[in-house]
Amino acid sequence: MPPRKSHIPPGQKLVNNLTVADARHIVNCEGGELTLGETAIEITITAIVSAMLARAVWVGDATAWHLFLPMLAQYFALILALPVIYLFIRHPGLRKDSLGSLRLVIGLIVSAAVALGVQSYRTKTPWRPLLDDYLAEVYRWVVDAHMHWPILLAVAAILWQIPRRIRNLYVHGPPFSGVSLGCAMRCVVPLFGCFLAPFIAAGKVPVVWILWVTIVAADILALGMHWDLQNRLRKLDSDELNDSRILK
Repeated sequence: MPPRKSHIPPGQKLVNNLTVADARHIVNCEGGELTLGETAIEITITAIVSAMLARAVWVGDATAWHLFLPMLAQYFALILALPVIYLFIRHPGLRKDSLGSLRLVIGLIVSAAVALGVQSYRTKTPWRPLLDDYLAEVYRWVVDAHMHWPILLAVAAILWQIPRRIRNLYVHGPPFSGVSLGCAMRCVVPLFGCFLAPFIAAGKVPVVWILWVTIVAADILALGMHWDLQNRLRKLDSDELNDSRILK
């Protein structure tokens, strides 16, 4: 059964200057509404990944660069999963994203192959041993810093969201994936942390821990904003439905 068509003006303000249309778009980009159980799972995953990242910094001497790996892993997991999903679910809303994912993957493979070929030519080394050395170096860089578990859990978390994203795609339409609240928050939160700049410059606070706090705060704020927006939209839709029943 198709969802009931809303008669709420898209330009109506939901909160501050955020319109109803923008709020719905944000919630849809996050994969749709969260149930209470799904929210609890999201909070648990965030807590575990954050604890594992802290352990990697404390035990494995992970750097600030290491802390970006779980986010990159989630991004590439979703990129690689999209064409596979489209093979089984021929939704028109998935076609554009799937083709874009394929183009990106092919572009990255071609770029990596060209870079490897140039390096092989410069060093007079066969490409296969050179590739093996690079892969081994990357593996050690990740594992020695104890970053493999946060990466695996982050990928599992994004794959766990796929059924909810598919359900949301059929109910509300595209986007299947978009710029997430977490990414946006990771850009916004540091702006409010500029007061720490003197301490960072003086070396009193390690940059890696500042970044860890930023990531954790961004994830918590994104989840809180997601929950708040979906509840506001739900209340707005409920009020509209009640008004329409009264008019009838």
